[in-house]
Amino acid sequence: MRRLVWEFLNSKFEDKIIYRRVWDLADAVQEEFLTEKGDGVMLFTRYRSLKEIRTRVNSFLKKDIKSLFDVHEFDIEIYVLEWCRYKAIDVET
Repeated sequence: MRRLVWEFLNSKFEDKIIYRRVWDLADAVQEEFLTEKGDGVMLFTRYRSLKEIRTRVNSFLKKDIKSLFDVHEFDIEIYVLEWCRYKAIDVET
């Protein structure tokens, strides 16, 4: 299923560059993935207490994936995060 979701993401963002910004906050580390136009793809937050992790995939993107594939919401978040980390170019914050 991961491969199918990645193929979908590759076709959806074929001509777009994905940027990764990392925010080192007092209580958490946030990774923000954006297109060159500033459209958010995903936001990943890992709290320093290691008790909580939050993810937020763009709602339209999540809806498209759910309509095409029989995949659980948690798996969508993991697949999109892995894809974003693989494709993204780091930028300074």
